[in-house]
Amino acid sequence: MSKGRLAGIAAVVTGLALAFLVQVSVPVGVPLYDGVLVPDAYRYLQPTGNQLGNPPSAVKTVDIAGGTSPAFIIATTENVPQAQLVVQIDAFQVSTRASQVTASITAVPPAAQPAEGSIAGNVYRFAINDQSGTPLPVKQCVNCRTMVLRAPPEATEGSIGVLRNGTWSIITTFHAGIASMYQADLGGSGDYAVITGGGAPPEDGGGVDLLLFGALALALFFAAVAGLFWYRRRPPPVPVARLGGRPERVPSKRRSSKRSGGRSDE
Repeated sequence: MSKGRLAGIAAVVTGLALAFLVQVSVPVGVPLYDGVLVPDAYRYLQPTGNQLGNPPSAVKTVDIAGGTSPAFIIATTENVPQAQLVVQIDAFQVSTRASQVTASITAVPPAAQPAEGSIAGNVYRFAINDQSGTPLPVKQCVNCRTMVLRAPPEATEGSIGVLRNGTWSIITTFHAGIASMYQADLGGSGDYAVITGGGAPPEDGGGVDLLLFGALALALFFAAVAGLFWYRRRPPPVPVARLGGRPERVPSKRRSSKRSGGRSDE
């Protein structure tokens, strides 16, 4: 195999390896809304005035294979979804009797108000159950159950809260996609909502290291490709005369005359 072909294969393998490392760093990404995005108007479960109502729900059923909870994505149908969940494989504990996972997202009336701040938009109930309706316990993992909630457009500074035993608790939150979208790790079935004015602001630096790593990966990949093209387009090496040894005999430029008999003159 030529050196050029080996260099090309090495460049491709390097690029794939760097892409794989980026995916491993954040295995399941949140949808990226690129360009000019105009979300649908927010839909409220309990609208007032000119607010839109009837927020859609979402349900998804996925089969369990090999005794491991499956990967899936579920989202409400607005543009952009007001609630969505991205789940990796093996993110929940399943019993030997479990054959299916049923996930649902439903807007529900708030069972309680936060002690500080206020709920922005709807409270969404996330339920992840087996086929018998039994909630699935979560497994310890990082970024394996990514939840995204979209609040009304004016809620640009908020955090996601979870309702446990009648009390709202703020969980680690990041901005996602647009200003009024918030991302957090789902800690299991329960009621979640965006809460404004009552907790720590969302963290904007959650993806900085990943962006730097991705930029470095792209730089290394393009450097490898540029090196490959330089190698293939460089001029061929100039032959170098050998030193030493017997010199080659230089043929004489003098033409010899021939006699009529075909013999040369002496």
